[in-house]
Amino acid sequence: MTVIVALLGLICLIVIHELGHMLTAKALGVRVPEFGVGFGPPLVKKKIGQTVYSFRIILLGGFARMAGMGDGAEGPDTYYAKAAWRRALIILAGPVANILAAVAILAGVYMFQGVVTDVKPVVRAVEAGSMAQEVGIRAGDRIVGLDSDRVKTWEGFEHQMSGREPGEKVSVTVLRGGSQKTFEGELGADPEAKDRALVGVRPEVETTTYGPLESVGLSVQRCGEITVRLGVFVGQLVTGEKDLYENVTGPVGIASVGSTAVNQGFFLPLLALISLNLALFNLFPILPLDGGHLFFIAAEKVLGRPVSEQTMGKIAAFGLVLVLALFLFATYADLSKIITGQPFIPE
Repeated sequence: MTVIVALLGLICLIVIHELGHMLTAKALGVRVPEFGVGFGPPLVKKKIGQTVYSFRIILLGGFARMAGMGDGAEGPDTYYAKAAWRRALIILAGPVANILAAVAILAGVYMFQGVVTDVKPVVRAVEAGSMAQEVGIRAGDRIVGLDSDRVKTWEGFEHQMSGREPGEKVSVTVLRGGSQKTFEGELGADPEAKDRALVGVRPEVETTTYGPLESVGLSVQRCGEITVRLGVFVGQLVTGEKDLYENVTGPVGIASVGSTAVNQGFFLPLLALISLNLALFNLFPILPLDGGHLFFIAAEKVLGRPVSEQTMGKIAAFGLVLVLALFLFATYADLSKIITGQPFIPE
């Protein structure tokens, strides 16, 4: 069920992206013959006004088909009949919709869920089937020791756990009802990363909520910080400072990480991050991505004439191969990480 929730969240972000294109196109006088969610044969379709809305069998994507883009249509209501600045706004509307969605999601988190201000070494919940459950650790226990080391903070506990391995025997000392109790057992393995050891407890957290205006301001600030970090990250991939295999996450990894996020209560912040990623990825200047269309609109202004459809078609075909190759590589990386027990996202 959690995987389904994660996939539905991803589909919603893609739909928001395509809605940005469609609504802006219609507002600027471009006819949109079809708006589809998914690919393949349609399961359900209905015509409303000039647009056919469809749900398709493979719910992994979506599209807003505009008149004049690849269908040979002509007339004043087609995409290429519009001025360059109008076409640029239509193309930009998709990424902007994802950025606005990220801001809205994070603002909602700040208002209703709150921001974590403190994490205590107190057990909030015990994972089913974990070492903690087997040895008798309970919710409400305060962790005060791991083997011979004292524990004062949750961060300190995590630091002490970082060098442990699954199957390793440890003793955990807790404070319960004014007296200390020590439990011994074998560490379990993280289902998402088999080489990472877990006791199997979740900590108590303190959160702070904010008002609407402050939440929006904090959300915009946070989205800006994430965007800068993503830009630096891409630069590190290009220069080889970071390894593509270790840092790329495909659909399998996103579904898995999303499922974990649903279980652990941080799915909405993750969804905002994915929405920003989707916006920025689409701005890469490669056809058929939005950034590629913006590049050729700029080229049209510089050259004083539009680039021929034949040239754009060849470049788009090459770009599509690149995007498909990245998709297949990311899927391969996801599956190999599952087999080898590596985490989808490096720590």
